[in-house]
Amino acid sequence: MASANNAYRTAYEEADAELNKIVREVEMLRARQMQVGKIVEALKVVVVDEPVAIDMQRGQWAAR
Repeated sequence: MASANNAYRTAYEEADAELNKIVREVEMLRARQMQVGKIVEALKVVVVDEPVAIDMQRGQWAAR
């Protein structure tokens, strides 16, 4: 019986460790999603409704 309890305990600890790893990864992804959202909001100011092209010769932005 002790062997079965030990096997259950080991399985539980492994599952708990895996779940904690997943939770940390989800938290990192949420933080990254917030960063991307902030970048998108900042870029909305630069990229308005009108098309924008890059003048490759001058390396400048130009409205079409």
